[in-house]
Amino acid sequence: MTNLKTLALLMMAALLIATASEAGEPSDLAVRLHGMRNSDGQVLCALFKGPKGFPDGKSAFKGDTTKVSGGEATCRFTGLEPGVYAVAAFHDEDGDGEMDTLLGIPTEGFGFSNNARPGMFGPPDFKEAAFRVSGGRRAISIKMLYL
Repeated sequence: MTNLKTLALLMMAALLIATASEAGEPSDLAVRLHGMRNSDGQVLCALFKGPKGFPDGKSAFKGDTTKVSGGEATCRFTGLEPGVYAVAAFHDEDGDGEMDTLLGIPTEGFGFSNNARPGMFGPPDFKEAAFRVSGGRRAISIKMLYL
C-alpha cells in the first residue's frame, strides 16, 4: 500500500511541475543568424506571436537589432510567454533600417525561422515559420538567403 501511495504522490508532483512550467515559466529565445555575405551593417529581427502581419516588421510583437560579426549575428528575446512564435530577419547591409529591394525583390539578405523558404510570389506563411516556446531557454538558427 505504501508503494502505491508513493507512486501516486510522485505522479501528482510530476503533473504539477509539468503544468506549472508550461503554464507560466517565461522563455528566453536566442536567434542565431548565419550565412551573411559580409559583416556590414546590422541584422533586424522581428518576432511574431501569431500570423497577423507576418512578416512585416511593423506588425511584430517584439524586435531586436544586432551587429554582424564574422558573417553571423544573434538576436535575443527575453520574458516570452509560452506559445507559438515565428521570426523574420533581414541583413540591413547599409544600416538604413529598411529592406532594400529592386522591382520588389530583396537585394539584402533575409531569413525566417525554420528556414522557411519564400514562395513564388512572396514570403512563407506564418505556419511554415512557426515554432513553440514552452519555458526556459530556447535557441534557433536561421540561414540568411540572398537572391
